[in-house]
Order: sequence, then C-alpha cells, then structure tokens
Amino acid sequence: MTEDFEAVLHRGSEELAARTSALPAATLRARGDDLRRRRRLAVTALTITLVASVAGGTFALTTPSGEASRPGAVVNPTTPLPLPTPTPSPSASGPRCRSLVVPPEVKEAVTQAYRRAQPGLTHFVPVKGTFYYGECDGVFYAGTSFTPTADATEGELVQLQDAGGAEKYFTKSEDGAWTFTGTDGFPRDPRGCAAIPEIPARLAELWDNCLARP
Repeated sequence: MTEDFEAVLHRGSEELAARTSALPAATLRARGDDLRRRRRLAVTALTITLVASVAGGTFALTTPSGEASRPGAVVNPTTPLPLPTPTPSPSASGPRCRSLVVPPEVKEAVTQAYRRAQPGLTHFVPVKGTFYYGECDGVFYAGTSFTPTADATEGELVQLQDAGGAEKYFTKSEDGAWTFTGTDGFPRDPRGCAAIPEIPARLAELWDNCLARP
C-alpha cells in the first residue's frame, strides 16, 4: 500500500515537473512566432507603401504604424527646384565710369593730339575751367575747348574762330595715345556731350553733359 502510493506520488511529480518545464518553452515559442508575424506584416506594409508612393510620383514615406510623414519631408521629383536669380553684373547696364581730376600732363597730351589732328594749328591752349577728364572700363576720355595764344598767326586765329570754340573730345586706351574723336556741332546740341556718341552716357552724366561753359 505504501509502495503504490509512493509510486503514484513519484509519477505525479515527474508529470508535474514535465508540465512545469515545458510551459515556458511553449510560451516563448508562441511569443517568438507572434513577433515574427508582426514584423513580416510591418515590412510588407512598408514595402507596399513605398512602391505605391514611387509609382504616384512622390517620396512620402508611411511609418509601420500607418502615420504619414510630415509634409516638410515630402519631395516631388517631377517639380523642378527653383533656380537662383542671376545677379546682373555691373557692366550689364553700361560701363563703370568715374570723373577724374586732370593732371597737367594729360592737358598737354590732349593738346598735342589736337595739334596732330589739325595741321598748321600750333599756338593754342585749353580754355581754363572747361577741361573734362574721366575713365570708363580702362578707356580714358577728355573734353575741352581751345583758345589761341598771344603768338598765334592770323591763319590760326581764323581757324580757331571757325571752330567756334566748340568742345573737342578725345579718347585713349590704357596702352595707347590720345586721339581726337569728335567735336560739338554748330549750333551746339542742347544736350551737350550727351549727344556725342564717342562719350559714354554715364560719363557725360558725371560731367553734367559738359554744359559748364555756355
């Protein structure tokens, strides 16, 4: 009687131990299977969302929870990005000009240039207070009128008088010599040197259109 009870008790202990040890393993496998199933579902949902988004022309991403990404992260590849507006260069609206203080050597060089352009005319000098001098993009410009000196010949006096004391205009490149390029018409255009095509408009503006002398 005692032996049978002990045998039954022993078998019951073994069964209880077997059930107790098997329960965590089964639960762990069940939980693992459940996690893997959820992961597969999430990956499948994300893949479908990406394929649909690319096919629709956008790259809006959807998280596994189903929430759409923020609007700031959406980029439409079919919409071109705006190009920067080009900044116009200073030369786009004309040359850069500056009015300069004329040195004595420039006055002499301009006077010599007019002598070369007018054979037989020697005894004259620039009229005081009417000399214009400036530069635009490396090219120098000058404007002045001339008056005879005390030793001028009669022919020179007549020649200068015929010129009417009009403004004369000259140009010189950085590595060149002064060249006589033009003169005011008669009667003089009321626009002054703004009417002279050889003088840049911006420089004529800086010179007040060369109208200082009536």
